[in-house]
Amino acid sequence: MYRRVFLSSASAALVAPYTAAATFPRRPDGYLRTNWSRDPFAFGSYSYIARTASRADTRAIARPVDGRLFFAGEATHPDYNSTVHAAYETGVAVAETVGDSTAGTVAILGAGISGLTAARHLQDLGRNVTVFEARDRVGGRIWTDTSLGLPLDLGASWLHGDEGNPILALSKNRRMRTIATGDDYVIRGTGGRRLRNRDLPDWAEDVMSIQQEYGAAGADINWAAYETDPDYDGEDLLFPDGYAHILGQPETDLDIRLGTEVRRVALAQDGVTLATAEGALGRFDSVIVTVPLGVLKADRIAFSPPLPTDKQAAINRLGFGLLDKLYLQFEDAFWDADATWILTPETGLPPGQFNQWLNLAPVLDAPILLAFNGAGPARDLSGLSDEALLDRAAQVLNAAYPAS
Repeated sequence: MYRRVFLSSASAALVAPYTAAATFPRRPDGYLRTNWSRDPFAFGSYSYIARTASRADTRAIARPVDGRLFFAGEATHPDYNSTVHAAYETGVAVAETVGDSTAGTVAILGAGISGLTAARHLQDLGRNVTVFEARDRVGGRIWTDTSLGLPLDLGASWLHGDEGNPILALSKNRRMRTIATGDDYVIRGTGGRRLRNRDLPDWAEDVMSIQQEYGAAGADINWAAYETDPDYDGEDLLFPDGYAHILGQPETDLDIRLGTEVRRVALAQDGVTLATAEGALGRFDSVIVTVPLGVLKADRIAFSPPLPTDKQAAINRLGFGLLDKLYLQFEDAFWDADATWILTPETGLPPGQFNQWLNLAPVLDAPILLAFNGAGPARDLSGLSDEALLDRAAQVLNAAYPAS
C-alpha cells in the first residue's frame, strides 16, 4: 500500500533557519522546501497517464520528426514512466537511434539524466555533442542539496525496484551506498494518540497511495494503462549520500552550456537551428529534446514547423503530476524513532496536507523529518509563504507529538 514512485522532482528550493510566526513548543531549526509547480523549467514533478490518455501517447511523443528532431525523458518511455530508470533508459535508446544516423553534430536540450546519458553515448560514438541546460546546474529533477549540512534530495529520492534495474548497476559503478526503505508505519492522532488502520478516514487511501505516488488524484488517472506496467520488482532503495552522485562528473567530460534556455527549435533544409529568447545558438544535424513534459505542455519551446498533430495531442492529453517536499531539521528526534513512515490523518487541515512523513533519522543519523504533499493539495500549498507553510507543518507535528 505504501510503496512510492517519487520521481519528483522540485522547483526553486528555499532553505533557511525557521522562526515560527505562531508559537509552537516544537519548532524546526531549519527547513528546505520544494515548489515544483512554480518552477519554470519543470512546472511539476513527473508524468502520469491521465484519464483521457493512453500508453500510445508516450510513444507518440517519442517518435522522431523528420529524422532530425528526437525526444527522450521519463514521459516518453513506451512501457512505464515517472521514474529515474525510465528517463535513463530513454536516454540510452535515443542515443542508439541517433547513433545509427549520419548526424555529426547533435544538440541536446536538458542536462537531466536522460540528456546526460544520451550525450555520453553519442560522444563515445564520435559525435560532436552540445548540451543546453536552462538551469545553472545539471541534474534536472535529480537535485541533491547540502544547505542544511546533509545531502537532501529535492527531486528523485528512490531507486524503485532493484531487480534488474539499470540504475542499480550505475550506482554500483559510482560506489553509491544504498539503504532499503521499510514499509513499517505508525499512525498518530491529535494529542499523541496512537491510531489503528481502521481509524484512517476514507480519503487516506487516495492521498497516501495515489496522490503521493502518481502526483494526481485517482479520478484523473487512466488505471487501465497501468494494469500491465512491466516495471522492476524488488526493494525500493534510498541513497543516503545523495542521488546526484548517479550523474557522475558531467562537467568534466561533456560540453554543457548552463543557463541557456532554448526557446525556439526550427527544422531547416540543412539541419535544425536553435535559439534562446536573446538570439541564435546555431545549427545542428540533429536535436534531442529531453525537457520535462511540463515544459512542453506550457509551450515554453516554439517548434517550427509546429509539432505533428498526434504528438501535440499526446503532449496535451498526458498528465504531469506534482509531489512537493518539506524537510524539517530539529534539535532532536521527538517522534517515533523506529518507524519508517508516520501518518497524521487528524490535522485540522484539508485532506492531503501533511498526512505523511518519512523519518530520516536512521538514514541520515540526524533529526530530520520529511513531509510529502502531492497533487491538488500540493498545488494549494504552493502559494503559501514559507512561514505559513511551516506553521501548518508545526501545527500537525505538535498535535501528533505534544510536548510533555
